[in-house]
Amino acid sequence: MNKIKEQIITMLIDHSRIIYSVISDMGVFYSSWAENYEKNKDMLKKKHTKMILSEEDGDQIKIRVIQEFAEVGAQTGGLGDYVALVLRMDNVINSALEFVDILTYLDFKIDDEMKKKYDKFINKIIKMADVLKTTIKNLRDNTKVVLDNTTTIHKIENDIDALYRDCLNYIYDNKDLDVRKVLRIRDSIIILEELSDRIHDIADLIRVLIYQ
Repeated sequence: MNKIKEQIITMLIDHSRIIYSVISDMGVFYSSWAENYEKNKDMLKKKHTKMILSEEDGDQIKIRVIQEFAEVGAQTGGLGDYVALVLRMDNVINSALEFVDILTYLDFKIDDEMKKKYDKFINKIIKMADVLKTTIKNLRDNTKVVLDNTTTIHKIENDIDALYRDCLNYIYDNKDLDVRKVLRIRDSIIILEELSDRIHDIADLIRVLIYQ
């Protein structure tokens, strides 16, 4: 592995750790929100602030990668895709923050069944983020298992697609929810599904990189 590629991947590893941290914080935020929003409001505010600070740390890594390597990446075969990878990774953090923002505006309680569905959805996404972190690290340390890592992400994404459809069917069939509540819950579910898609897209790009 040439020196420049190793430098880029090392920065991507740091970024992937931030992604995992933000998504884990998103899961904690959801759990506390679902338990009792009013009671946990102060803690939720602190968790949201922590996520924003992590986003800023991720932005700094993104900016450094672009400033230091974008030009050389364009001139060197294959390295441009490693630079592009950090842009896709940054979008994952944005989705996690969007989900948390939506929760703060849900001014009604969700039922226990919907809580279980959210739990499954979010736990799957946390697992995806964990595998992504391992995958990026293996780009540097053990490329032989990277394909297996990305295949695992693909399988989790398939599970999430099924959960997504199940969640939508549940809220659409729930006669206790008015249209406003259905739309707000639907928006939050769509963001979670987009988040998982973005991780899956990163895995697809990584598959391309390992064959270059």
